[in-house]
Amino acid sequence: MDVLLSTILIGLASGSVYALAATGLVLTFKTTRVLNLGYGAIAVFTTFIYWQFSVNYRWPLWLSAGIVVLVIAPAIGFFLDSQLFRRIEDQPIVISLMATVGIIVLLQGVIYKIWKSDTRTVPSLFPQGSVKIVGGATLGVDQLMIIGVAFGGAALLALMLRYTRLGVGFRAVVDNRPVAGLMALNTNFISGLAWALGTSIAALTGILIAPRLLLDPIILPFFIISFILASAMVGYLQSLPLAFAGGLLLGVIESIAARYGPSSGSGRSLGRATPFFMVTILLLAAPRRLRLLATGGSFVVKTRELAAHASRNVRLSVATVFFALLAFIPLVVSSISWNRSLATGMIQAIVFLSLVILTGFSGQISLGTTAFMGTAAFTAAHIATDLGWSSWAALLLGSLAAVPAGALIGVIAVRLQGLYLAMLTLAFAFMAQELFFGNSSISGREGSVPLPRPSGFHSDVRFYYLALIALVVSAVVAANLRSGRTGRVLAAIRDSETATRSLGISVTKYKVLIFSLSAFMCAAAGILASMQKESAARLDFVAYYSMIYLTIAIVGGLFHIGGAVAAGLFFGLFQQVFAGHPAILDLQLIFFGLGATVALAKNPEGMFGEMRRGGNAVLRVFGNGKRRRPEPVPVAGGQE
Repeated sequence: MDVLLSTILIGLASGSVYALAATGLVLTFKTTRVLNLGYGAIAVFTTFIYWQFSVNYRWPLWLSAGIVVLVIAPAIGFFLDSQLFRRIEDQPIVISLMATVGIIVLLQGVIYKIWKSDTRTVPSLFPQGSVKIVGGATLGVDQLMIIGVAFGGAALLALMLRYTRLGVGFRAVVDNRPVAGLMALNTNFISGLAWALGTSIAALTGILIAPRLLLDPIILPFFIISFILASAMVGYLQSLPLAFAGGLLLGVIESIAARYGPSSGSGRSLGRATPFFMVTILLLAAPRRLRLLATGGSFVVKTRELAAHASRNVRLSVATVFFALLAFIPLVVSSISWNRSLATGMIQAIVFLSLVILTGFSGQISLGTTAFMGTAAFTAAHIATDLGWSSWAALLLGSLAAVPAGALIGVIAVRLQGLYLAMLTLAFAFMAQELFFGNSSISGREGSVPLPRPSGFHSDVRFYYLALIALVVSAVVAANLRSGRTGRVLAAIRDSETATRSLGISVTKYKVLIFSLSAFMCAAAGILASMQKESAARLDFVAYYSMIYLTIAIVGGLFHIGGAVAAGLFFGLFQQVFAGHPAILDLQLIFFGLGATVALAKNPEGMFGEMRRGGNAVLRVFGNGKRRRPEPVPVAGGQE
């Protein structure tokens, strides 16, 4: 009994940190409608600053923590709100969501540049030792004080929201931001303060949790956000008390699982997947009123000007010339590395095309891309290796293996939309990573399974043409989908599901169709990517990459087929283009993070939107010599 009580108390110590952090996440979300997936990265980044002050500069621990939590972290929060999220507050929820992924990449790039990727030991703010608790159980002094700090911080936050003028302003902005603005409340200041409080709590979370888990810039950010998301979902991102209770509950579950559960094998993987099981169950059980709160607004991207639409023949001619140039490249470029990089880019373009038809055309947000890719790749690898079937059969059957999972997500998407659907698919990707791809019977003892290239395409040049054929077919499918009746129905679903249902259209059928097609496309791309490396590897399908893929697709131009192709080629060629410039390669994470934050705030249509505007400007100059004044209008995503 003493052991069980000690285990529960230890769980309460870690759970109190999750609970406090969850309240900060929910406060930011309720005030600004931005779910900050970069919460863990902010916690780790500010903890590195605390480590720099306390260990390298040998400043007193409490002074270091005070400067980080009360000065640096709030400054970061105010900056993010004023320079990034306030500029994209009218954009679809997927834009702001992926901007927070850009924060993850940007801060990781800064951490790697300054402190490298080494794991560090962080000094605890509190003294060590143990004390006897009621019932004979023991608890560390530092754990007891962490509980006190977490409960004290939550109490102060509750009192501020309940009894102060500032708290009244917070509640007014949460209830109705436009009306609060009409009542002379400075809503921009309130949202900035919410971000400042959220980042301060994130910094405190990192400082409290890092001494127990070590400061790992690769693993710790995702550990923190996974547990905090699960805690916040207990209150469905709406209730601060329930989010706090969810953190305590998750901490106790984690402690009991670590104490009494298996320490290796599938049992350990099951323990790591616990937060995502919680998220999945809570989302599927969410009442309709709360599900409607997470749908977000109209799936419309605000752009700076109305560009003249090129005719269908012009677009077809440009696409034909572009793909003909890609086909011509291996004939004049003998470099194997360049051909491989281009093939990689074309395969990634197929992944981004699967996101364009799913999110850009139909407004369905999916962060489960790596789950489909990994399922298909490992299925194909076992078919080719264990059964001895041809690689062509493995490619087809492996791609089809992901379709049932896509269809299931499509059925669930009838019930869940917007943010909740994004969270469900992200949980699906993490559970696939922990429970399936981490299983040695699936991914092999070394973490990979051989997957040979198809017959007739063993050489790099021939495989290049296989990737090109697959990209052309995918682009043609996407173009026909957009211009046909199905594309019009998907656009209607994206704009208003209720209006679409009122016309007698089966929303379920079309959601199942688009999720299945998207799953098939990214599954085929996953198999081709593994065939290029001649093995399906566990590390190629980390769930984190799902967020990165959608972010790259948005930076490239999520609402355009050309944006997916441009993003894929940029992805594949970046390392090759800057191979002779190691300084740029060292900063590639920072560049990408800036592209997914600052550049995205300036132009939510992405890189292809800028390219299209430039092309139209050239056509205007050479067409009639007259330049029309840009007009600020909304342009629906997916329309060109």
